[in-house]
Amino acid sequence: MRKVLVTGAKGQLGSRLLECVHPGLQVVGLDREVLDLTDSDSVDSALQAHLPDVVINAAAYTAVDQAETERDQAHSVNATGAEILARACAQRGVDLIHISTDYVFDGTGSRPYRPEDSPRPIGAYGASKLAGERAVQAAFEAAQAGWWVIRIAWLCDVRGQNFMQTMLRLGRSGKALKVVNDQYGTPTFARPFAEALMNLAAHPHAAARGVHHYSHLGQTTWHGFAQAIFDFHGLEVNLAACSTSEYPTPAQRPAYSCLDGREFARLIEQEQRDWKDVMASELKRDQQEN
Repeated sequence: MRKVLVTGAKGQLGSRLLECVHPGLQVVGLDREVLDLTDSDSVDSALQAHLPDVVINAAAYTAVDQAETERDQAHSVNATGAEILARACAQRGVDLIHISTDYVFDGTGSRPYRPEDSPRPIGAYGASKLAGERAVQAAFEAAQAGWWVIRIAWLCDVRGQNFMQTMLRLGRSGKALKVVNDQYGTPTFARPFAEALMNLAAHPHAAARGVHHYSHLGQTTWHGFAQAIFDFHGLEVNLAACSTSEYPTPAQRPAYSCLDGREFARLIEQEQRDWKDVMASELKRDQQEN
């Protein structure tokens, strides 16, 4: 039985990872109060205490706008922290699955980004995540253990604090809303992503070491995503479209964030489904469970 250690265990993805039941895997989750990626002693102690076969690094600094003024903090977690963890895993022969982001790209593409496409981040958050990717690769260059960087875009869930829940709260308020309609991406749900990561953790030879992309099928805008959320819940909302220029933010967002996840889905034998179908099934499953 392989033992999996999940960092960032209280986060959106981390909590879903801990819920996954996979035969052949024993899972333990640690949040930053116990495992601080920026502290090498903390990382060493956690690995020594739990002796995992594989670590899934779901911990990250994800405050995209704040990263523009908190560059050191973002880099400390996303780059330095990733390096500390990667080096500790590589030295012990522990496999590492590291989660990254579409923000490593500049968003000027016109077709889904492939793993081999050249990164070009346009903000501090994306730059810190790209530095983390490269640190992971460098740490495992001469190691026998496996490493995988899995990029994800527009990660969401039917619970917690995220775009879906924000839209539902605002939509139910009765207020008129404006949502950006010129940024394109694929809403991708945390639970099926967590299941995909557990499949990789259980079968490390399924996918070659290196960078991979995970995504559902189809694309939309934030406005289109919001409308789909309201439609599913039967909400009549005064929803208008606006441009990115009408909704300025401290950090520039990629205008195009779709990722090509076909190859990774094939390798781990997980069917790719349209994001709307996944959203419907996730919402129905959540309603049944609650």
